[in-house]
Amino acid sequence: MDEDAIVLREATPDDVAVILGHRSAMFRDMRTATEDQLQRMVAATEPWLAGALADGTYHGWLAVTADGSVVAGGGVIVTPWLARPREGDPRHALIVNVYTDPAWRGRGLARRIMEAILAWLRAQGLRSVSLHASDAGRHLYETLGFEPTNEMRLRLS
Repeated sequence: MDEDAIVLREATPDDVAVILGHRSAMFRDMRTATEDQLQRMVAATEPWLAGALADGTYHGWLAVTADGSVVAGGGVIVTPWLARPREGDPRHALIVNVYTDPAWRGRGLARRIMEAILAWLRAQGLRSVSLHASDAGRHLYETLGFEPTNEMRLRLS
């Protein structure tokens, strides 16, 4: 199928199941969760995501084929946050859920989605964004200008 026939569209609250399907598949591909953990994640996230899509906290983009199949997607969460010295913006943007169905990989869909997200963030006046990169996605993000940071994490349980 011609990649030009793939249309990017913004996600709506009707797309919650598709987005959560991509999110589950992403973690499944990275082998970082059991099926039980993924089911719990979906159940816990579903009501939040529906509300966040409705109120604009979560903005998503989906790659859709001519027959209406969603084959890739990604999103960004923008939340109130402490301003930082070089930015002065009391918002934080985090890119999440960038995923392409295996049969559609290598066709530039993740790049198109990332470019749409970055253009939207610039239009919103945001000056920085972060994400957590899988090994498979790291190269794409580096070609878009992302750099490693000093983020650290502690599991409390």
